[in-house]
Amino acid sequence: MGILSDGEATAPPLLAPAEKPRFPSSLTMSMAEAAQLMSGRYCHIVGILGAPDAGKTASIASLFMLLARDKLSGFHFADSRTIRALNEISQGARRWNDGAPPEQMTSHTKLADDREAGFLHLRLRSKDGEAFDFLLPDLPGEWSDTLIDRNRTDRLNFLKAADAVWIMADGRQLASLESRLTTLRRLDLLLARAATFMNRPVPVFLVLSHRDSGEPNARDIEELKASAARKGIDLAVVSIASFRRRGGLTAAGFGIADLISETLGAPRQPPKLWPDIDQSLEARSILRYTSMRRAR
Repeated sequence: MGILSDGEATAPPLLAPAEKPRFPSSLTMSMAEAAQLMSGRYCHIVGILGAPDAGKTASIASLFMLLARDKLSGFHFADSRTIRALNEISQGARRWNDGAPPEQMTSHTKLADDREAGFLHLRLRSKDGEAFDFLLPDLPGEWSDTLIDRNRTDRLNFLKAADAVWIMADGRQLASLESRLTTLRRLDLLLARAATFMNRPVPVFLVLSHRDSGEPNARDIEELKASAARKGIDLAVVSIASFRRRGGLTAAGFGIADLISETLGAPRQPPKLWPDIDQSLEARSILRYTSMRRAR
């Protein structure tokens, strides 16, 4: 005689799912998810602009890998709501072929929804124990190109709530005689477009990538800073090397910690209580206002 009597049916311990579980189509945070996070804590939104291959994604990957190895001077990793997205963009930097680094350290950014930005979240903790939340958009360089060429801004409304903006530039192109003038001209146009669109004082950093390959002409940078000042921008310059090239002497991650420290140290402008922008959660300044009060 068995444990169950004849005719007694046994229910399955677990019901089979109707379909296989699937991960979200995007591993980054949506505008709505970012706004929800901001409603509970202060988050530093950083706008990151720059041409394709300027080093935007590589800088984020380098930041994440420094944190993963506890090598970011002055800071430790505390948390991330987008850990899988950060891991995904840094995969290229961890692939090696016969001991040689890959030709391209990070993949070209492609968004699941090309109508709005996706955000990467990082929570850092300084050595004195203070926590800082960052929201970093990983945008295709083509968005900056269309901002320059056609003044397209509909996908960049989050910039109106940014605490700081990084304008990324490939230092090699600025040092090259063939590309120097074109790169400088487009950087100047990008600064002009961004200043007009944001229409408020925002700390802006010119982030020169590939420091390991040399430095641009100092006079060119000073002229670009002077032009930015005429547009109302106090342009700070930070040089970085996200990765070390073969035979290079500059350490991987050079300048990243300085960029984070200077971004945190930049003065913040209080947001408008009733901003003249839409309420689509792209730049919910009222939520940021609440978060700022909680952070005091």
